[in-house]
Amino acid sequence: MIRVFHGEDSYTISQEIRKIKSKLGLNDVVSSNVSIFDNHPINFHEFLSTSKAIPFMSDRRIIIISNLLSKIENKVKSIPNEWLEFHKYIDEIPPTSEIIFVENIELKNNGVALNAIGDQCEVKNFQKMKGYELENWIKNKISELNAKASPNAIKRLLWMTSGDLFKLENEINKLSLYVEDREIMVADINTLIQSSRQSNIFLFIDAVMDKKPGVALNELYSIILDGVSISQIINMLARQVRLLILCKDFLNKNLSRKEIGKRIFINNDFVLEKTLSQSNRFDLESLSRIQKKLLSTDIYIKTGSMDQRTAVEILASDLSK
Repeated sequence: MIRVFHGEDSYTISQEIRKIKSKLGLNDVVSSNVSIFDNHPINFHEFLSTSKAIPFMSDRRIIIISNLLSKIENKVKSIPNEWLEFHKYIDEIPPTSEIIFVENIELKNNGVALNAIGDQCEVKNFQKMKGYELENWIKNKISELNAKASPNAIKRLLWMTSGDLFKLENEINKLSLYVEDREIMVADINTLIQSSRQSNIFLFIDAVMDKKPGVALNELYSIILDGVSISQIINMLARQVRLLILCKDFLNKNLSRKEIGKRIFINNDFVLEKTLSQSNRFDLESLSRIQKKLLSTDIYIKTGSMDQRTAVEILASDLSK
């Protein structure tokens, strides 16, 4: 069996490979029957020789080939010619070997890479979960551990991890042990999860744009304690306002969400959806007013007319009302 797993959801790809290993009785301990080729350029004859080797105390072996197809797609010159005509060698691979090509990007359906592999393989596209699908995934993970979480806790957890499934799984495991038999609350997440400086900044911006003055000030004090400069905070707010203006413009032009993400350089689906949602809550006149307040605050600070911390506190309170 030859499989191609591609797409941005690297977590689900890893889980799918784990299931295949388990089904074939090849757990992580029995590593002699699991070969990984990820050092490029990958030697084709070494791969073929490995595929023909008799499995050790097992009926099957798994060979995982990482990040090769994307290089074929991009016509990297160092790729050995045999890989470009892989379909011609399929009959030489014995049925005792399971071949899995893994790519953490989405390949073109009729692109060079999949054409090189041929049509005898199973191709699966693993797209990142988002929205309700992602929230349901979190609920199911929590339920599997016989735990519960409030709706606000789930949203907070999503935001703190930016929807990263690897991080989510790790944090859910920690939270379920921490709360024992009670429901996971927002306070538990704030206590247990060490958020990065960047995520704290985004939480502050989110609270400002969502009109939550109390939350905005709490997050502001948190990022100041983290050592983030006042000028950086103002610049981040100004950047977010520019993104919202661009989003409104692109939505009015009926651009797809995927295309908008490319144009504003946001690759994370969760962050993109949040930004688009925020843009729908403001009209251009309101966003223009916010830009003017940001400019005024910047001038007050640079001219020494107002203490910078006081100035940004007033700004955060004013914008989030």
